[in-house]
Amino acid sequence: MQPLMHFTARLLVAFTPLLLTFLLTWLTMEGHLNFGAGCKDVFLAVPLLIWSLVFFLCHVVLWWRKFTFGRLIAVSCAVATGVVVFAWVALFGFSLLTI
Repeated sequence: MQPLMHFTARLLVAFTPLLLTFLLTWLTMEGHLNFGAGCKDVFLAVPLLIWSLVFFLCHVVLWWRKFTFGRLIAVSCAVATGVVVFAWVALFGFSLLTI
């Protein structure tokens, strides 16, 4: 029973950000959440979606490489945050070049 609970916990941690991203996007699209930008509020979900996908992929790869549970979550969060920050800086730099 213990290995099944361990597997379920890791799978739940891997999928939770994706599920919350889809929930946030749906709530925003239906008008239940309003951040003051009108229909542009949905674009707030794009960085969160990128973060969630990178977190999930990193989580699965590090799980396959037998990382411990705490280290797996910490490294996955750090990598996902780094990718989002890098994407933001790259897009910002590209926008400066096009001016």
